[in-house]
Amino acid sequence: MKGKVASILMYTIENIVRIAVVFVLALTLVIMMIAIFDDSTESEANIGRFNTYTLDKGWTLQTNGDSKVVDLPLTIDGVDETLITNTLPDDLTNGMSLMFRASFEGVKIYIDGKLREEYTSESLDGIGYNIPSAYIVVDMDKADAGKEIAIDIEFKESNSISEVKLSYGNNVWFDIIKDDIIVNFSAVFTLVLGVALYFAAVTISLIISDGSFKADAPRLLGLLMVDIALWIISESKLRQFVFKRASMSIMFSYILVELICVLSCMYFDEVQHRIHHKSYLVLESVSLAQLFACIIMHTTGGPEFRDTLVFALIVSGICALVTVINIIIDIKNGAFVKYSIIMAGMIFFIVLAVCELIGFITNQFHVFGVEMGVALLILTACTVIQNIHDEVSNFKQREENNTAMTINTILTIASTIDAKDGYTGGHSQRVGQYAERLAREMAADYDFTEEDIRRIRYIGLVHDIGKIGVPDNVLNKAGKLTDEEFDAMKQHTVIGYEIMKSMGNSIEGLLGGIRHHHERFDGSGYPDHLADAEIPLEARIIAIADSYDAMTTNRVYRRRLTDEQVKEELIKGAGTQFDPALVEIFIGLLDEKIFEPPVPSEIPEMSH
Repeated sequence: MKGKVASILMYTIENIVRIAVVFVLALTLVIMMIAIFDDSTESEANIGRFNTYTLDKGWTLQTNGDSKVVDLPLTIDGVDETLITNTLPDDLTNGMSLMFRASFEGVKIYIDGKLREEYTSESLDGIGYNIPSAYIVVDMDKADAGKEIAIDIEFKESNSISEVKLSYGNNVWFDIIKDDIIVNFSAVFTLVLGVALYFAAVTISLIISDGSFKADAPRLLGLLMVDIALWIISESKLRQFVFKRASMSIMFSYILVELICVLSCMYFDEVQHRIHHKSYLVLESVSLAQLFACIIMHTTGGPEFRDTLVFALIVSGICALVTVINIIIDIKNGAFVKYSIIMAGMIFFIVLAVCELIGFITNQFHVFGVEMGVALLILTACTVIQNIHDEVSNFKQREENNTAMTINTILTIASTIDAKDGYTGGHSQRVGQYAERLAREMAADYDFTEEDIRRIRYIGLVHDIGKIGVPDNVLNKAGKLTDEEFDAMKQHTVIGYEIMKSMGNSIEGLLGGIRHHHERFDGSGYPDHLADAEIPLEARIIAIADSYDAMTTNRVYRRRLTDEQVKEELIKGAGTQFDPALVEIFIGLLDEKIFEPPVPSEIPEMSH
């Protein structure tokens, strides 16, 4: 009972600790949110000014010989080129900057009639007609105050004119960096995680050479994460800080986005255990062929990546559709159970990836990476959970197989032991049954599970395995054993321990139950003279069951005892030979007539 109370107390304390940890983490997050979003900053340390001013009013728009006054931003349809003009503020000072975003347009910025900045297909060597969006920053000074600014725009895609911003230094970038930093941080984190996952999978597969670890799926997921992370970075609003030649991102951005389809199919193929290998292989081949064709056309002066991206989108859509069909097939035939957790991540990934790619094609103001980042996060989490689930299941299966093999061995050995000892036939079977019943009665106070109870029965079945190593003339001797013969008999506990140890201890408590079932509660037993709680609980249970069977069966040195004599011997041995708490429980079972010792007809004849 004391053990049960202590166990309940420990369990309660553990739960309190867990709840306290969750509460502290939640409180910390609340405080962090207040610190991030609360505007009560009067007494905080000053971080300076990041003010940005817009120059969006009073622009003169000139198209096809006509002019009109407009405000930015705006969209113009039906023209290929336009010119907007305005007058710079009179309060310009040295160190100020002007920013204009080119959304696929070619842009020339003039101050007082002189070209100050140019971002066009002609000014970028080897890029081609289509150029990526970019932020164009013009350095301003006091001498530019009041002068005319003209922006010549060659439309290529959107026919949109963005706003114009003014600020001190590079403060024009502050809002852009602030808005995009989370996406870029996530991309970098995904990149690092993908590289780590790839090399971890390769390394583990080299270390574990027996083929039990399947590295292909996590390795391909790592490559997919790297590919998507690099694509998000290449399409980021901050790519001008990452790449000195940011305009080249139009090349590798499209290559990376088309590789997503190939790597996804390869990963899904492994996750689905290559059941649909042919369909995925066809998709991978078609996608790669289309990609290489686009690269060749772009580099040889043919259609550029932007022009052929529609074909990549079609192929990606087909890949997504085929994957969904394969999942439906697996659901119908039950094959999905092998990857049910990852299946949820696959569905999220396909849906969000399609949304990302559609936005990539149709919306120049699309915030790249959000959907794909969330999709990867979900897919990675599902993959990790699936792998943990599979490893736990495999471990349990291996344990169950090992336990089953051990149990079969135990049953075989128990029969061998009983056959060897001619005077105690069935002894091991009965000790196993008595120990199991005693353990079941103890279950409530000692927190025994059904598995624990079965385990104790198995220990009872094999507790005398060491008798295999005892000479037959000693084991079956009709008369009293000499001291030397008794010493040989006592060795069966150590012999049994060594035999089962060499087989591996696949059942908890097995070795202790075998070695110590002849220890005595007062410390005078053998082989290690353990006392009280030093004796494993399993061994204390087996000791009572073993002695009970010895007292209720005929032996070479005496006939079986009566039920009253058995109870007297058990009570007399409580505290000296046996655990008194267990004796009390066992006596209660005897009073209830739970046990059925073998009847006289089942007892072997005594030798005379």
